[in-house]
Amino acid sequence: MLAAYYSKYRHSATVPVDYVSVSKIRKPNGSKPGFVVYEGQQNTYITPDEAVIQQIRENKPKRIRRNK
Repeated sequence: MLAAYYSKYRHSATVPVDYVSVSKIRKPNGSKPGFVVYEGQQNTYITPDEAVIQQIRENKPKRIRRNK
């Protein structure tokens, strides 16, 4: 939902979103910082909903303080 909402297709009826496990993501040697390639992805279509995003923003989990 977040990827679809913050994409340039935010106002589309449906937005294709790829998802993949972390083990399938890699950075090619010599590539620019932040550039990655992935394989074995799955695709789903999401309808961006501003009400859901607002609800996610309001329900932020509380930070847990750890005693040292």
